Amino acid sequence: MRLTTKDIHDQVAELGIRLGFHPTREVADSILRLRLDDAYRPRIDLMWSLPLDEPKQRALSRVLGREMADVTHLPIVGIEIEGTTPSTKEMASDVANLAALGAPLGLLIVSEEGEPHIYRRAARMVRTVRRSFGDLRVLPMEAGWLSDLVSRPWPTALATLPPQRSKAPAGGESLDWSQATRRLLREAGEAAGFVVAEPFTPGILEATYSWAAEHRSGGLRHTVEPMAGRQQAIAKAGEYLTACEIDLAWLMPLPVALGAFLAAVEKLDPCHREHGLLFSEVWTHCAVVAFELESSTGKHAGGGLLNLASYGVLGVAVTPNLQTEQRLAATLRTYQPTLGLRNVFVRSLP
Repeated sequence: MRLTTKDIHDQVAELGIRLGFHPTREVADSILRLRLDDAYRPRIDLMWSLPLDEPKQRALSRVLGREMADVTHLPIVGIEIEGTTPSTKEMASDVANLAALGAPLGLLIVSEEGEPHIYRRAARMVRTVRRSFGDLRVLPMEAGWLSDLVSRPWPTALATLPPQRSKAPAGGESLDWSQATRRLLREAGEAAGFVVAEPFTPGILEATYSWAAEHRSGGLRHTVEPMAGRQQAIAKAGEYLTACEIDLAWLMPLPVALGAFLAAVEKLDPCHREHGLLFSEVWTHCAVVAFELESSTGKHAGGGLLNLASYGVLGVAVTPNLQTEQRLAATLRTYQPTLGLRNVFVRSLP
């Protein structure tokens, strides 16, 4: 029996429930609205979200300086569904909508029953958009997989995060202020029920290095003496990618079922991993807010803005006073038209 678009919507919603999420069709009550203005608010077909309780709402309101009482959910997976015969440009718009909303993961679900060979067209389009616009975390999926995925038994627990270590302040911070501010952020995050990582190094970097080393037949090399033209093998992730160590982050554990679901998708289409689109093992937690502490507004602080945009659902550059906040906010406004950074805020604390 051929699946209708409504059938696909219903199956996706049911799968979200079985994986431990709250499925919804709106962004109005979600944390993602903070990154959108009134010019255009894309409506995606479905989101899988986790609830934000009152202590988390209060903590977010405090560090963002915004009212959060009606922000009740944290979207984790945004989903666009094409059950018929969309054009490639329509699917590219689906990917753009998912990226604009800023959910950590996006799914573009298409149906081979609706149009033969649409899956390969969707996958090719996703690869092409990523080539132009960077590491957008959007996966193509086939609607025909859903019946089996919905019927599987999925684990019900949340992922267990290992104990987080603390580290002394680094560059870009003045010691007295940063110690007090780190303490404030650490205590506020823990009191709200977040897992506080200090510092926070995104797991995707290690996974990307391992993937690149695995798929490069001759091994990974880098040039270590450019004048002499000497190269040597890359031996660890820190030699391949910058660690992007973020000063502090508030994490939420994700359902174990999400990682299991993504591992199942990797088996259904091994090319997702081969092309570097998906690393199921890193989906154990979500950095709800990433913090960089900046007492100055030079290039160091500008680089911190890029880290925040890349590795937190929301990012907050924390400054010691209003003058520094205003200067760094000007840098942020300069970067936004070219690099996005719509999820980044600048705040002076405490």
